[in-house]
Amino acid sequence: MRHLNRPEDDSQNLLFDADIGAWWHTQLSPQAFRRLEAGMEGLIRRSLLRLLPAGQMARHFHPTVGRPTKELYAVCGLLLLAEFRDLTIDQAADAWSFDASVQFALNLPRDRQYLCPRTVDTYRQLLREDDTAQDIFEKVTAALVEELGLEIGRQRLDSTHVLSNMATFGRLKLLAVTVKRFLTQLRRHHPGEHAALPEELRARYDAAESRLFGFGSKNPVPRDEALQSVGEDIVVLLERFAEAPDIASRTSYKALDRVFKEHCEVQAGGRLKLRDKALDKNGQSARTLQNPSDEEAGYSGHKGAGYQVQIAQTFGQSEGDPGLIVACVPQSAADSDSGALGDILGQQERMGTLPKEQLADTAYGSDANVALCKEKGVDLIAPVPGRTPVRAPAPAPCETSSPREEKSTQAVIASEPNDTATAVINSQPINRIEQRRAAQQTLEWKERYAPRSGIEGVHEALDRTTGVKHLRVRGKKAVHMAIHLKVTGWNIAISARLLVQRRRKARRADRTNADTPTQGPSCIPRTPPFARRRLHRHRRPPTLAPSPSLKSTFSPQRSHTIGLRRFLRLHLQASCGHHFRPCLCQRFETPGLGGTRQFVGPARSSWLDRILG
Repeated sequence: MRHLNRPEDDSQNLLFDADIGAWWHTQLSPQAFRRLEAGMEGLIRRSLLRLLPAGQMARHFHPTVGRPTKELYAVCGLLLLAEFRDLTIDQAADAWSFDASVQFALNLPRDRQYLCPRTVDTYRQLLREDDTAQDIFEKVTAALVEELGLEIGRQRLDSTHVLSNMATFGRLKLLAVTVKRFLTQLRRHHPGEHAALPEELRARYDAAESRLFGFGSKNPVPRDEALQSVGEDIVVLLERFAEAPDIASRTSYKALDRVFKEHCEVQAGGRLKLRDKALDKNGQSARTLQNPSDEEAGYSGHKGAGYQVQIAQTFGQSEGDPGLIVACVPQSAADSDSGALGDILGQQERMGTLPKEQLADTAYGSDANVALCKEKGVDLIAPVPGRTPVRAPAPAPCETSSPREEKSTQAVIASEPNDTATAVINSQPINRIEQRRAAQQTLEWKERYAPRSGIEGVHEALDRTTGVKHLRVRGKKAVHMAIHLKVTGWNIAISARLLVQRRRKARRADRTNADTPTQGPSCIPRTPPFARRRLHRHRRPPTLAPSPSLKSTFSPQRSHTIGLRRFLRLHLQASCGHHFRPCLCQRFETPGLGGTRQFVGPARSSWLDRILG
């Protein structure tokens, strides 16, 4: 049975404000409550919890029949906070049960809260299958931009590599692990078919994945021999179970068939040959299988296997905080940056966050992307890809040409008007590229393009805060959901920090206005009280040592005169200030039980001699 309470509906149906007697007012200190209310937890509870897709998740549960679910708006908020904090399933369940900050953000009661880790995994699976994480990012980010009134006219764009929770294999290990996982599934679901396989074939893959073909041992199987053996085993398995639909429909069998087609080929006479380079059905190597556990992961020659995410961030705000991420498009690592600009602009158009100026690196700077941005009203500032062509010097005019030959050449050119018009049309992109190359050398263009490098720092800060570059999940849907929720949490945290800065500036402005009169001759700006306290803070006076030239020896007959000398020294300090001039002080020595004692006292004079005599 679904449990669904829209946050704004509860407050409208109550006669009194329930927030006044809430547990965070009675069980938390005022300082702790102010910190939660000013942080991202308070922003989620006040404004963003109602934007989460709890209604779409509620469709998986019956309205009246069955055990009640947890409150679904709070569940969606928990999954968002868990991804932002990079929590495991067990840690997320503990946060629901024990963490006061999470309970405050999700508007939960403090007492008798419990959530099973398996239930957390079920809710996360439902959110992943609904594919609503992108909707969460777009709605929450658009609401934050609108509520805060942020400037989004200037943005910078770049991609960063994301590694899912998968191992990186070489060719031999990839083939061997794919065969082993197929045999493991075959033994689990079809034990009879597994037992009918040749004993030698089954024995080769009984070892652990890290020990196949002697990996990690003193006597490993030679690589070429092991590759040939694995290829022959794959051929045997594919031919044996090709006609069994219940086995051929399994993902492990499909991965086996895919990896064979990408790495091997059968020549004439049935001879098996390994390709020099793995190729997919389109003749490309970037989209070949990298790991049977994550079939959608691609390969980038520059960054490696895995995924990537396109991120566009605003910059240039007067508040000085990192800008919000207003575009987030996860992709396979095999996708190029140049082809991703259309998806980024489409997402920004849906969210209403299209910029006036977009800074990007050379990978996005093709002439087609510049034209595409111009159609959307966006000025793309990116270097022209490729090297600047070196032009050959113009040929010198031929002195032997006669006027008759020149006239014949002009006649030939004039007789082909279509070719001339085509050449002029084809030269237009070349002229635009040349103009862009010339503009890149100007100081104005370099100053406009200089802030682009700041996006690299955003990538690093995002990874340190949320762990976006090393995810705990694998698979396309799980990776995309994790990236969208992590970026959404980043935007919420940045917005909360921005609100705190605005409140501080407002309080300082109010304090300054209260101290500054608006009428009369005394309306001169004065130093604020807190600044005056710092300026008039008590400072300890420096200690001045007496001059060594004034040292003398004085030996009184009675020891009780030491107290009198100290009294005189304190009296002179009180009358002359915290310290007196060195010319008025002198070092005295007096014998004692522990030896000669020294102290600083007033210089000897006639009246002092009469007193001490």
